[in-house]
Amino acid sequence: MTSSERRNTMTLEDISAYWRHLRCSGDQPNLHRVLESIKTIDTAFAGSAKILSHHLSHDAWCHLRDDLFDLLIASFSGYFLIYEEGSEVPKDWTAPWPNQGIVEFYPEQANRRSDVYRGDLRRLHPAICLSLRWCLADNRSTTRPQDFESFFNQIKTYETEDAAQEARNLLDRLFALCEDEAIKSKKIAHRRWWQICSEANGTNDKRLKNELKRQLSDLQMVWGAPS
Repeated sequence: MTSSERRNTMTLEDISAYWRHLRCSGDQPNLHRVLESIKTIDTAFAGSAKILSHHLSHDAWCHLRDDLFDLLIASFSGYFLIYEEGSEVPKDWTAPWPNQGIVEFYPEQANRRSDVYRGDLRRLHPAICLSLRWCLADNRSTTRPQDFESFFNQIKTYETEDAAQEARNLLDRLFALCEDEAIKSKKIAHRRWWQICSEANGTNDKRLKNELKRQLSDLQMVWGAPS
């Protein structure tokens, strides 16, 4: 991943469009776009940008985040660690699989130790969770796309045409909701961006100025730069 790619973030509006493209086209995901999409959603709900998260449907955007995290693990080779809830010690192959916990995934192509992505085990697709269990039971903490063939088979296969159509309708509704929220919240975020920019320019307090700049950066990451 090049330094220029790292500077190109995915806004919420970009994410909703890209996620729909992936689900409808079946194209191979782009690692950079998937990573940046996950970072942006996390920032929208956990970073300084979370002051505007009440304008977003938490469940809908978490669904997108879960879907992207599943695709990240299944589509790219990497290294994973499993932690039982409340523990800071990763599980090894001799330990039982935890009922609740966290998976950390380090994409091989990210080339940076800090590029770690976390997800709740309970929110993983069952086929991905099962594949990770098999890998760990085999004393293996590395994965490759071939380990997740059952996952890709399941998301592409439906028992009936009615079930397939129902799934498409659900995706369409989810996309429409996220797209609408991304557009509407962007206008609010940009107004807030200009307010913070004015505060940053008007203060001589170094610490406050740096904090305001961080808030500007987070807002810009999630909603893009105002015109």
